[in-house]
Amino acid sequence: MSKLTILVNLGTPDQPFEKEVRTYLREFLSDKYVIRLPRIFWLTLLNLVILRTRPKKSAELYRKVWTKWGSPLLFHTYAQTGHLRNLAKSTKEDTHFDTAMRYGNPSIKKILYKSINNGYTDITILPMFPQYSTTTTLSIFELIKSIVGKDKSFFKNIRISAVNDFHDDNLYIESCASKISTTQQRIGKPDKLLFSFHGIPQSYICEDEPYQSQCLVTASLIAKKLNLNESQYEVAFQSRFGKAEWIKPYLSSRLEELPKEGIYNIHVFCPGFSSDCLETIDEIGRESKEEFFEHGGKSFEFISCLNSEESFINALMNIQKKADIKIL
Repeated sequence: MSKLTILVNLGTPDQPFEKEVRTYLREFLSDKYVIRLPRIFWLTLLNLVILRTRPKKSAELYRKVWTKWGSPLLFHTYAQTGHLRNLAKSTKEDTHFDTAMRYGNPSIKKILYKSINNGYTDITILPMFPQYSTTTTLSIFELIKSIVGKDKSFFKNIRISAVNDFHDDNLYIESCASKISTTQQRIGKPDKLLFSFHGIPQSYICEDEPYQSQCLVTASLIAKKLNLNESQYEVAFQSRFGKAEWIKPYLSSRLEELPKEGIYNIHVFCPGFSSDCLETIDEIGRESKEEFFEHGGKSFEFISCLNSEESFINALMNIQKKADIKIL
């Protein structure tokens, strides 16, 4: 049987309403790789406090970005899958493609069982996170191992491999640089380009967590492609949750400080997000823009994610062939 590659993204609520958001957040925030607090303490806090208050606010935010096709993240990941199918067909690649989400639907478990029932025996997992993190990539791998471990006979004679990361893949870097340069050719260059990556708690950084260093490498390689010197770009981290210290510099802090440094015109690009979603469309495109203007900024341009850029689809086709992690 021909090969199958499954694009796995983070996930999304089924609908932008409180009930569905609560279901999604319960699964997401119950993941021990995402929240590393003592389990009894955290699950009690989650169920008695957070899930009673946060879903309503989050649902309001999801409704701001929801489209007629549903969640932007799910829509864009489906679109990427569709483009890869078309590319495989046109180039006679013996590979099929499907979509799964780490949290929510379509679930990894559902897609794995469907795929094997359809006759696929050689499966590649492609986490849509360019930079490896234990909070995302490892969580996906461990979930798959758990699914397999609970039904070993079903997965007998099945090969499952995975892509660990693609933070320094040349085609990915070129795609990012092309996206930025195309935008800047249209609207002009800024005083400074900011690369914004999703943050993680500082306490998670260790030998097994190369996320921060990979983010810095990605930004450096893109900047090199764009012929930027160190004064023309910088890296910041967004989406801090809770009161613990996260990896720095915080994007929110830099948005406040930049106008004081004489930087009034900025562009923000998010290389760690393969698809536009709540964290890019609303958090960057609206909240960060408002924050920058409040502190004296004059021009703010959010450069959308790679989504279905042709160069990125070509990069993904190449990347999925380099699966270097054996899961089964």
